[in-house]
This record gives sequence, C-alpha cells and structure tokens, in this order.
Amino acid sequence: MNRIPSFLKWLISSILAIAILTGVFVVRGDGQAAPLPVELTATPSPIPSSTAQPAGDINNLMIALIDSEQKIVSVTVLRQSEDGTKFGIVNVDPATLIVPPGQGFVPISDAGLQGSFDGIDQTISGALGIPIDGSMYLRRLALAGLVDGVGGVTINSENLYRVNEAGEPADYVRFGSALLPGGPAAGYAMVKSKFETTDQFMSRTNQVLRAVFENQQGDQARVHEVLSALGSLAQSNVPTDSIARLIVELRAANQWSSASISRVPSN
Repeated sequence: MNRIPSFLKWLISSILAIAILTGVFVVRGDGQAAPLPVELTATPSPIPSSTAQPAGDINNLMIALIDSEQKIVSVTVLRQSEDGTKFGIVNVDPATLIVPPGQGFVPISDAGLQGSFDGIDQTISGALGIPIDGSMYLRRLALAGLVDGVGGVTINSENLYRVNEAGEPADYVRFGSALLPGGPAAGYAMVKSKFETTDQFMSRTNQVLRAVFENQQGDQARVHEVLSALGSLAQSNVPTDSIARLIVELRAANQWSSASISRVPSN
C-alpha cells in the first residue's frame, strides 16, 4: 500500500487551508461591504461627478476663488436663512490662520497648496463659527466662463486696477463704470493690488460674484447645466443640483439687492 509522504501531506493541508481562508474572504467580501479607506472617501468630487449624490437643500455655500498657483485668493460664504427670507454675504480674510486636515497652522490662502481642498471649508467653519453646508472652488477660467455666460458684468471701479496675474501681459480696469467680459472681470475679482486694503479687494470680488449669480438665467436645470459645463475648473463637495437650487432661490426672491455684508475676522 502506497503511503503519501509527510511533506505532501503538509503541502495538501496548506493548500486546503488557503482555499478555505480564501473562500471565507470572498463570501465575506460579497456579503458584507467593508467601509472604504479614508484616503478614498476624503477628496471632494468635481462638480460633474457630484451629481451622482442625492441633492438636498443647502443654505450656506462657501465660494473660494483659486489662482494659477493653487492659492485661495478669495473666500465668500453665501448665507440664506432657513425660511429663505434673509440673505447675507460673509467675506473671509484669506490671511486668516487655520489648521486644515493633515497640516499645521497655515493661512487660508495656502491651505490648498498640497493639492487638495478637502476639509478646508469645515476647518474654516469650526475656526470662525460660520455655518458652511458645502463649498465650491472656482479657478479663474471657471469664473471667466460664468461671466461670459451672462453676457459680461457691469462693475463700478473706484480706481485703476491691474487685472492680470504676474507674468501675463498687462491688462487694466479703469476708474468708473464698465461692462467687463470674462477675463478682465475674473481678474478684477481675483487679483489684489498691493495699494488697496483687504476690504476694498473684497468689495471688488463681491461685485463680480453678485453680478454672475444674480444674472444666471433659466430654471434650476439650466443653472445645473451651466455649472456642470465648467468641468474640472470648478470643484464642489455638495451636489451641483443643490448649488443650482440655492442660486435660483436667491435670484427668484431678489435677495442679492438686500443682502447684509460682513467680514470675518472683523478688524
């Protein structure tokens, strides 16, 4: 009678054990969905992919403007009351120090230099006590596209301002009232002069943002389409439909004209 050598018995036993363990793993993987790792769930989605999430009402939207060096040059929070009867604009100084996830103390302006804006809105919310339901990060070309989409914006400039970033051909917005196309309007909202105060710069940004969102045409579906067309030039961590709904509600209630404007930190 042939006998199975001991080393073959060991090999067969090992193979069976691996097979059993593998089978248990597969059954468990098929039957119980394990939580995704943090690194897979922490990054905000671009606006187009965020539409897969269920849309809900938001009342407090942070809009951050991002320059070509990934710096946050402007932070504005649109705040609508729960009953929809009041509206406020809160300007946040980008020089304010915060502690974003995985970083030490940095000014808001530098919080995205590591390549991600994840968690910045909630860090600002916690540090300054401002409710923020979600955020939208617009690059200069995205803002320019929104401006061109409404046929340009009319601004009232209190001075002569250079509206191009360093290294670009010089372009200026002059003193007085003017109808600006996308490129100059985006620069007017995003390029701060070293000769102006932070409050003066915030006022310029507010002019452009108000003109862009107050003049968005069409219903919620149309505004959703406009925002989605921005692609990777705009990112959001809430569904695009929720942002579109807020924009339409503010316009329909004519709330931009009566908005209260404040700044944090106040100084």
